[in-house]
Amino acid sequence: MHELFSPGEQPACAIVQLNAELIGDMGEGRFVTFVAAVCGRDVREIELLSAGHGPYSSIFLGEDRLRSGAQGLPLGISSQFASDPPKLLELNKGDLLVLATDGFLEWTNEEGEQFGVHKSRGTIRKSKEKTPNGLISTLYAAVLAFSGGTKQRDDLTAVVIKRT
Repeated sequence: MHELFSPGEQPACAIVQLNAELIGDMGEGRFVTFVAAVCGRDVREIELLSAGHGPYSSIFLGEDRLRSGAQGLPLGISSQFASDPPKLLELNKGDLLVLATDGFLEWTNEEGEQFGVHKSRGTIRKSKEKTPNGLISTLYAAVLAFSGGTKQRDDLTAVVIKRT
């Protein structure tokens, strides 16, 4: 991954190469969702390209917006990966982007209710002033408390990009 997403490489080209590698390694019927967020230290714009991964949350100037809809199919489904163009997000001071796996959204409580998009967004909204690590810790604590001790059935991975 690190090699494929080297500086100057277009995310769409890197994802096509990654898909080709995965097709050779994975068995039939298996796939991987993936999202690439390309940004620089002094650049306000983030280039986002999703292969079946979503939804994601972004907070712009105090207003949260749920984004969904991947630009392409998950990786490993077809040897010919095609996608829509990447989305461009411009982050101003205080804006943030939260990318989290569906393990957060789909973790259920004892009644079988999922944590879901609404609770996830509410937690993110209330935690937007925290550091990225603090926001991730708060999101994890919220889903853990919600679960009431039910077994975690999927991975929990989150990335927060915050413009300071």
